Amino acid sequence: MNLNLIWNGIDHLVSRMASPRLFFSEGLGDHEFLRSLPVSTEVAAARVNIESEEKGHGVIRRMASFSSPAPWLPEESSLGFMEMVIPDSSSHKLSSDTPVFIHFAATGDETTLPRRLLIAEPLARKGIASIILENPYYGKRRPAEQKDFVISTISDQFKMNQATILEGVALLKWLDSLGYSNLGVTGVSMGGSMAASVAAATSLPVSVAACIAPVGPGPAFCYGALSNRVDWQRLIPELNQYFPSKDAGENSGNAPSEDSANDFVVDTAQSSFGTVLQESREDVGTVPRNSPEDAVDHPLPLAKRKLHRLMSVADLRNYSVPVDPSRAILVGAHEDGYVPYRSVVALHEHWKGSLLRTVPGGHVSSVLLKGNVFRESIEDLAFQKTGI
Repeated sequence: MNLNLIWNGIDHLVSRMASPRLFFSEGLGDHEFLRSLPVSTEVAAARVNIESEEKGHGVIRRMASFSSPAPWLPEESSLGFMEMVIPDSSSHKLSSDTPVFIHFAATGDETTLPRRLLIAEPLARKGIASIILENPYYGKRRPAEQKDFVISTISDQFKMNQATILEGVALLKWLDSLGYSNLGVTGVSMGGSMAASVAAATSLPVSVAACIAPVGPGPAFCYGALSNRVDWQRLIPELNQYFPSKDAGENSGNAPSEDSANDFVVDTAQSSFGTVLQESREDVGTVPRNSPEDAVDHPLPLAKRKLHRLMSVADLRNYSVPVDPSRAILVGAHEDGYVPYRSVVALHEHWKGSLLRTVPGGHVSSVLLKGNVFRESIEDLAFQKTGI
């Protein structure tokens, strides 16, 4: 019995069972916003309001809110919510060198409960404080017309992710203004990508534990298990109109087409979009060569290449590395059906000096069975035991 195939199959099964709805069922959405990407990450420190406090199980929990620095969010998402989980000490005050990690949500994680019980509370009992951020478009921040965690348009997905990055940067500045010096960001899956993006965007030296997280959203939505939950029937004609060129990689270097999401130059880029796109198949390794769907004129793989091109605006290889990449631990799963392992390796190779840890099995099995590896990665960074 091949357990690796079983773990990978479970990933695909869970992706189909999580919601009956398909991602991006309303198409690309706001073209103007897509063309404005990437947004500036220059934001002020968050102004956090502590609303309540609870004690129990050896930790202190504080509920807090703040105004999101992202002006494009719908009204329901404009107020940010977070839960602070800190060690219960006699002084109730953290020292300036107490490790503080911001935890970002995975796809579908609409509450703080799983991250609190599985990650933050065990960390608090070891002296590590956590801030668990609720995503825009999720939970209490979900727009009224949104049925569940499945995002209806490509632009809303980017609005959520870009807002999350700005919120992470603003919260780090807030913590820095309070005198905390041992700061970090972490997350699983999409949350890991958000953590990595925040680490790349902030000017502060932070630790980052990105667990089973892709180098960008393209590999996950175009070639991972989530690709089976994308409404390609709706997207194909819109992508063809948005990228009229038959070759999705055409004009993707220094002279992008007028109707491209890549109409910008990233000053800090260390690899061109052309390189990223050219490597996309190698990154994911999930589309068999010489198959009928590998034909360049087949509508589905062509649409996947075009969506991957659009999403390359968020590929971390197009941005500078964190202030200190040696303070980064990346965890990948060999048979991950959601996040192709090669995508995790790609980020590790871009962040020279980072540490790559590999676990057996798939995405779901890693979440269920390898939480100790995620926690240990955070602990090692918090107490500077990476061995790098």
